Amino acid sequence: MPADNPVSWLFLLILGIYGVCKFFSKVMEESERLKAERQRAVEEFFAEKPLDKINIQAYNNYINKKGNDYHEHNDGRY
Repeated sequence: MPADNPVSWLFLLILGIYGVCKFFSKVMEESERLKAERQRAVEEFFAEKPLDKINIQAYNNYINKKGNDYHEHNDGRY
């Protein structure tokens, strides 16, 4: 079949369009998967109970205060 045959060009065109459509469908599937994963992470983050958030904040405040006390009494000299 010579390259100037319209049937061969049609066949290549159809094959190319199929490849492009297949590629974009995979991209869309991956995008949807990542979107669902991010949505689950957001729901998990905001599903924490208020008591958990209060405990986390209290712990962070305790650690920050302890760190500040250390730096107040230690000026870095050995």
